[in-house]
Amino acid sequence: MSNEVIAAWDRIESWMRLHPPVFPAPSGASVDEIAAAEAELGFRLPDDLRTLWQRCGGPAGPLAPEGEVLLGVRQALDAYDLLNHPGVWEATWVPFTADEPEDPFSGTFIDAATGLIGSWNRQDFSHLYDDGSTLTGYLTEVADELRDTR
Repeated sequence: MSNEVIAAWDRIESWMRLHPPVFPAPSGASVDEIAAAEAELGFRLPDDLRTLWQRCGGPAGPLAPEGEVLLGVRQALDAYDLLNHPGVWEATWVPFTADEPEDPFSGTFIDAATGLIGSWNRQDFSHLYDDGSTLTGYLTEVADELRDTR
């Protein structure tokens, strides 16, 4: 498990206990649920995403500032199926946030091949961020922004 992901998620979860979100953070996904997701996708998920989902099975949020909701395993797989079109979507990109968990239009994904993250939406080009952003960095940034929210 990634200690940095755990530390960032603990900060987010602490803030959410004080400021109840629309989707309270549910308990984590089981190892079997994550293994089933990997079998469905046909590849291993990044350790940071596995760690996050073991801490929070989602959906949870919205997370500040964009108002995105952390997707659970099933919602992420459903979004993946919605987005997975050859030439438009890389097979190793796995959505982990969305504006709406049940009818997503946009959000953030992780590239399982590199561990880098990017943004997606159903209308425009989805892309990796230019700055080498990671899931750990994303969660840390969210935790910092929530801390600064009064």
